[in-house]
Amino acid sequence: MNQPPDNPPSNGTPQRQGQPQGQAQGQARAVAAPPSGSVAQPGGGDILYTGIAKHSAALGGYLKWAGVSVLGGAVAIGLNMADIGIPGWALGLFWLIGLPGILWVYLVQISSKYKISLRRVETEHGVLAKRVDSLELWRVLDVEYTQSLVDRVFDNGRIRLISTDKTNPDLVIHGLPDHRKLFEQLREAVQNARHTNRPMELVGGQEFGEGVNEMM
Repeated sequence: MNQPPDNPPSNGTPQRQGQPQGQAQGQARAVAAPPSGSVAQPGGGDILYTGIAKHSAALGGYLKWAGVSVLGGAVAIGLNMADIGIPGWALGLFWLIGLPGILWVYLVQISSKYKISLRRVETEHGVLAKRVDSLELWRVLDVEYTQSLVDRVFDNGRIRLISTDKTNPDLVIHGLPDHRKLFEQLREAVQNARHTNRPMELVGGQEFGEGVNEMM
């Protein structure tokens, strides 16, 4: 008659005599735990958007300076027909009169950056000198979403944040990708932020804590 082996097959973990097999497997799983002192990295899931707006949001500025160039070209054609002795290369410069304006609109557009999270909205502006403003979402009173006919043609949207912030109480975000989804996420984030912080506001846009500090 075949006898069962005295020692069961080993799974890589030493097992003491009389120790249950499940407990030994639990020790084997514990060996695979992260090293002591390791810190879990944040997932970054609270960031809704970071970057610049689409250039189609600044279409008005581009068209304005393009129109200036066309007007300058029309003047150049008129002067050429008048034959008053202006060189052709000088008349050609009239067609480029709006180019600096177009370049400036482009620089303003790429230097205006947004960082939107579940807690705040940070805006950065300035071509030569930078300025960064931060709006805490618990200060926001209302979130509005509008779309003009031009916005619908170019797939843009305008998100307006009305808040008690003293620096920028009426913040308009225009031309960000996935604008409708971003609006829904911001509206939910504002509700959660106000529910969590529950600021008590006084007349004039002051929070309860600020009013108490001024009276003391």
